Amino acid sequence: MEAYRHEVTVQPDGTLTIEGVPLDPGTSVEVIVLVKERPQSSTYTLQGTPYRFDDPFSPAVHLADAR
Repeated sequence: MEAYRHEVTVQPDGTLTIEGVPLDPGTSVEVIVLVKERPQSSTYTLQGTPYRFDDPFSPAVHLADAR
């Protein structure tokens, strides 16, 4: 199976046009559309930032304060 990669943009009317594919006219093809990864939204500003737990098994509050 041969594969050719072309990056195109969806037009406002929802169409895609792929030009310059090196195949003979009438060749049967299968088209799979993969969406490129979009930039991260600013809604999740801490997403992907490193974090660490210095003592993950210690209580969240002191036992004396928990009562």
